[in-house]
Amino acid sequence: MAQISPLMFSFSTLEFPEKDRFQAWVDDNHCDCILRSDASIAFDAEATGAALGPLILSGRRWLNQTRFSIHETNRAERRIRTDDHDFFRFILMVSGRYLCRWSTPHPIKAAGDLFVLDAAQVNEGLVEAGDVISLVVPRDLLPSQTALLHGQTLADGIACLLGDHLLSLLRNLASLSEHKIPYIVQSTLQLVTAAVSPTPDALVEANSPIRDALRERILRYIDTHLLNVNLTPDQICRDVGVSRAKLYQLLEGSGGVMRQIQRRRLRRAYQMLADPTRPHPHIAEIAWRHGFSNEKYFYRLFKTEFGHTPSETLENMRAASVLKPATRRGHQEHVERPSGWTLPFGVPGN
Repeated sequence: MAQISPLMFSFSTLEFPEKDRFQAWVDDNHCDCILRSDASIAFDAEATGAALGPLILSGRRWLNQTRFSIHETNRAERRIRTDDHDFFRFILMVSGRYLCRWSTPHPIKAAGDLFVLDAAQVNEGLVEAGDVISLVVPRDLLPSQTALLHGQTLADGIACLLGDHLLSLLRNLASLSEHKIPYIVQSTLQLVTAAVSPTPDALVEANSPIRDALRERILRYIDTHLLNVNLTPDQICRDVGVSRAKLYQLLEGSGGVMRQIQRRRLRRAYQMLADPTRPHPHIAEIAWRHGFSNEKYFYRLFKTEFGHTPSETLENMRAASVLKPATRRGHQEHVERPSGWTLPFGVPGN
């Protein structure tokens, strides 16, 4: 277990001998686990996560997904009676598959699915190599009817926004400061509650985190299609599934839709110009690739945004790369596993 920020920890089976890697992965898990894939294939996997107040967020990924890798999980009544785990686990499949081996609608979970597991109910499944994000929520923080969703996929619009929220939260864990945790916990719980119990009151209470999650989805779409010169508000509305009025309302406080696109293109161009590992780029080509057909216009916008021209950015990058002393890559400090939870599965401990 390595601590990579004040809040965030990481775990990798690569730190163990090949024969011990799967057992290291499933130690302290709330289910009995059996490896079903070829024993000659090393179980190479890693996980990152953090305890956010009462919540536990973790992401795990298999490093050899091109090979056949599958294991069985089983939480039987015996385990339920003998341990004190009492939580709901929300699982977002980023890739790979999970098969629920009990009676439940849509037992096969694939990429993009967000489903619920109840630690107080029997579950048995087959896990196929892939990337997964897990959020553990104590039972007493959610409506009692959440137990009725055991094994079910959450498929409405709120669930999609919750999935986006979990992706963004995991991606930004390393930059979170401790004083922001209470606000993150509150907004996350409001989204989860609205996803499992979409009553009018729950939706009203979750209005702010829903709006934030929808805005994050729009910005992520813009970033993904940033180099598309034909990126327009109409295209965003169609593909994200929002009205034009809603799109403009969500981005009104940050200068509007086209201003957001322009600023993000300028930042991407800046990153390319300032990256010392890239070959020296031609500024005109960078401008054209980022949707600026007029080089002089690109220069003017770039200087307004960053206070210096693209040429000066290149010069500063070259000077810094010459003056910067060589540094030796340090290894991550290994620390004891935090008490009360385990990273690969995000499970509260005894």
